[in-house]
Amino acid sequence: MLTASTAIKKALQAKEQGILSGTESMLAILSDLHGQVMTELGKAALGSFDAYHLRQMLDSIEYQVANYTLRAKAELSDRLSEAWNLGTNLVDLPLAVSGIRMGSYHLSTAVLDTLKDYSNDYLQNLFGDAWYKVKGEITLGVVGGKTPQEVAESIGKTMDAGQFKNIAARAETITRHEMGTVFSKASQLRMEQAAESVPEMEKQWIHAGHPFRPRPSHITAHGKHVPVNESFVIGGVPMMFPRDPKAPLKETMNCGCDHVPYHPDWE
Repeated sequence: MLTASTAIKKALQAKEQGILSGTESMLAILSDLHGQVMTELGKAALGSFDAYHLRQMLDSIEYQVANYTLRAKAELSDRLSEAWNLGTNLVDLPLAVSGIRMGSYHLSTAVLDTLKDYSNDYLQNLFGDAWYKVKGEITLGVVGGKTPQEVAESIGKTMDAGQFKNIAARAETITRHEMGTVFSKASQLRMEQAAESVPEMEKQWIHAGHPFRPRPSHITAHGKHVPVNESFVIGGVPMMFPRDPKAPLKETMNCGCDHVPYHPDWE
């Protein structure tokens, strides 16, 4: 028999699967972009660095970066919408098991749209950095009198060994963090709606870990529950939910925690 607790666990599993799928898709887009850049460099290695061919190559790479930036934004936008719905389900599913339906309560997506705008800015900066690094390498190579082959080889090594991996890591962090934030914000807003008609409903902090180093204050908060409209106090910092944008980055970046609906009658 499905209980409120098992419904919550299933909703959290769906969230993790969604974030994993989202990060994989974002990394695939970056991998494709990397391939396109290397193809352009390979073509350049067969020619010469006169002004015409240099401009052609730079224009082509800039176009590819712009194109993949749009692809990445569209992908993340879809993933954030998915995370928003999953965050709503985190509240709706255990309530439904308990015989409470929230279908008549509409959750405005105005906040989601704002969060999408912020995420787009992060991606714009990320891909912009990628473009300027490639352009800088090409320009330095030309100024330094390197042949097209030498420049292509140098950029290839740099892209593979450092810059691309760094960009990919940043893209993964952005995707995971933004999807997690949207999920928790939707859950918080839905809990606030539910609390109006469900007596004794609260929210509970669930420590799910940091991929590199768990935060002691987040571990200490595990299992604690507070009224829905009140803040958790995590390491002395008030937070309405994990990855609360109002909290300092040291408490939110790479945070894998969740907050879930809590009721004393639930198993």
